[in-house]
Amino acid sequence: MNFVNDHPQLKIETLILRREVSAFSSNSSFIYRASQALDRKFFSVKNDIFTSVDISNLEEEISVIEVSGIEKIYSYRFTEEKITEVKNLDLDVLIRFGFSILKGDILNTARHGVWSLHHGDNAINRGGPPAFWEVVNRENVTGITLQKLSEDLDGGRVIKKSFIKTNTTSFYRNKNEAFWAGVELFNLALDELSQGILKYEEKKILPFYSCPLYKNPTNITSIKILLSFWSRRIKEVIIEKISAPQWYILYKFRKDSSVEKSIFRYKKLYPPKGYDWADPFIVKEKDNFYLFFEEVKIGSGNGHISLFKFDEKGNLINENPIKVINEEYHLSYPFIFKEDSNYYMLPESADANGLWLYKCEEFPVKWKKHQKIFSNKQIYDASLYFHEGYWYLFGTEKLSQGGNRDQYLHIYYSKELDTEMWTPHPLNPLSLDIRGARPAGKILKDNDKLLRPTQIGAPKYGYGIQLNEIKKLSPTEFIEEKRTEILPKWEKDLKAAHTFNFVEGFSVLDAQKKL
Repeated sequence: MNFVNDHPQLKIETLILRREVSAFSSNSSFIYRASQALDRKFFSVKNDIFTSVDISNLEEEISVIEVSGIEKIYSYRFTEEKITEVKNLDLDVLIRFGFSILKGDILNTARHGVWSLHHGDNAINRGGPPAFWEVVNRENVTGITLQKLSEDLDGGRVIKKSFIKTNTTSFYRNKNEAFWAGVELFNLALDELSQGILKYEEKKILPFYSCPLYKNPTNITSIKILLSFWSRRIKEVIIEKISAPQWYILYKFRKDSSVEKSIFRYKKLYPPKGYDWADPFIVKEKDNFYLFFEEVKIGSGNGHISLFKFDEKGNLINENPIKVINEEYHLSYPFIFKEDSNYYMLPESADANGLWLYKCEEFPVKWKKHQKIFSNKQIYDASLYFHEGYWYLFGTEKLSQGGNRDQYLHIYYSKELDTEMWTPHPLNPLSLDIRGARPAGKILKDNDKLLRPTQIGAPKYGYGIQLNEIKKLSPTEFIEEKRTEILPKWEKDLKAAHTFNFVEGFSVLDAQKKL
């Protein structure tokens, strides 16, 4: 609502309200309803999207149409009189909230039809309750589908889709996150509609739906679900308390200057108990290699940038890390590069609500803030790449207060490096999928192909690394395609791996496991 009110080209014209009480009672079982209420109480959320909002002022400012249509157990039809009244408003789009399945000519009264959210991926999950069965089935992701409605249940033309990591810790938390993502999806589509650039997803050949039609669970089913859910959660909490995993670093040097692709051959650098080492970046200066990484005391929430040094054969020189950049706020992801004989670093500092470019005054240990890139902006794992006369800055951002920080890829570009004037790419956000948006290392060149390492953010944060080939990159275009991935499967008990970098035969990676 606020997005539309604040948008220069959008306006809420009419509110269509159904005043009558439904003649059909809820088909939700008592135990399901009670369990969901308890889940909401036990697992509260910081940004609760289901907080009540008073819309009485809105009703006073715009026209209101009250309808009393033809209701059946699963559908609702407007009367011909109301259909004509709505059609005469000459609306661009109708947005459905609260009605059951709409049938009839009301679907054709607005120029762009009736839009509706389905809080699930309609290719594999139709029916309801929203964002519920993904937790029950422990699916990696929960999809959100924005559709132009047809009379086919959840089978309308898909406008946009997005994917969040399924929050298996709570039914309510997953539902809350899915609904935030739905609001973001609506806002993105409405903005594109206002600009005349909205595109529907391509129709797939023979779009059969062979999964079940999901329904509210019965009392017996709800009991089974609750027993399974709570036994799993109790076990997970106990394991987290007694054996918290740690992040550590892996590396491999090859004399032939190639990338080591067999991860089981990598050597390991383990942190002391109670610490994480992650986000490794490697550079070569003269005959030595320098590995910069995030070092953080677990639970402190305040990481700093540290350093290991290696000789020309890949042998570790200093067994204890050297701290090189420390601030009052959390630092991570030390994106380091060389330009015009100077070293620069762009560490993540989203907790400080900004992004700074550091310049090295005495390599490798003395660094100083050089240029503020962004103010009042949280950007995650910012990564730079110079291409055809432009600097491109990749990173993920939240779209709303309760949104996901790993889901939406943004690109900014500039002719100059030392500037705070970075232009947002017109296609932002360029990815709506938790699986392959957030940067996971420097962009690599492989046989003239540009490969962008990205995080696979499901089934858990930083689960794996996906390498996408950038097919087009310009101030007006961006296309990338998935090529390969690194999954935490090369040995037992691995939980995640979320950063990969390479330079002149030296490959570095991080991983998470119980050490």
